[in-house]
Amino acid sequence: MGKKLDTALEGMRVIKRWMVFIVLLILVIVVAASIIELTIILYRDLTNNPDNSIFLDSGELLRIFGFAFMVIIGFELIEAIEVYFRENIIHAEVVILIAVIAMSRKVILLDLSEYDPVAVIGLSMILLALGGSYFAIKKAQNLS
Repeated sequence: MGKKLDTALEGMRVIKRWMVFIVLLILVIVVAASIIELTIILYRDLTNNPDNSIFLDSGELLRIFGFAFMVIIGFELIEAIEVYFRENIIHAEVVILIAVIAMSRKVILLDLSEYDPVAVIGLSMILLALGGSYFAIKKAQNLS
């Protein structure tokens, strides 16, 4: 019975590695398409200004920065999956860093007039918790 179980578990590991590889390929395709889309958006915004200026207004800049942050988050996700593929473990530091980047994007694009103050306080508490977690992980790594 032990030999059959080991064979089944090894088969599951192989299937899992293929599934992770497929997710990695999908993320690479999505990030590449996002970079192309970001380039197109930036080109259109720079060339379609009615007053023929080369500067973008704040709404356009926020939209472009939001899109750029999404690309950065995609890069971080790809890196996290690559590490998992190589080492077969997920590093909490990388996951928290991705969450910090995503929350930073949210804060940068946040329109305070649209949100209840309690929601903004909740968002800041999440950021503090993520920052504290990241700090604790880094501190623990430096001690060991």
